[in-house]
Amino acid sequence: MDVAGGIALIAGAVFVLLAGVGVLRFDDIFARMHAAAKGPTLGLMLTGLGVALTLRTVAVAVTVSLVLLLQLIAGPVGSHVICRSVYRRSETDLDTDELADETADDPST
Repeated sequence: MDVAGGIALIAGAVFVLLAGVGVLRFDDIFARMHAAAKGPTLGLMLTGLGVALTLRTVAVAVTVSLVLLLQLIAGPVGSHVICRSVYRRSETDLDTDELADETADDPST
């Protein structure tokens, strides 16, 4: 269990590191937001799994579960809200504009 926990901890750290590199290297704001949302979420899930496998107590498992649940709710939703705000405030040259119909109907924009 300690070896599996260590592997999960290392994999989680690698995902968070790659997400940080993606935020720095990607050109488009939408690609950066994708890297900022998906990578750390998976990295935190793997890190939490590694901690739970290494420590193996009920209190740790409950705490890790709550942290992961809140992260799964807050991280992607927050990135979506920020990305939507950026989309509404900027001119984009996307090939397929899925939000154009929705923003055209919204009187608040």
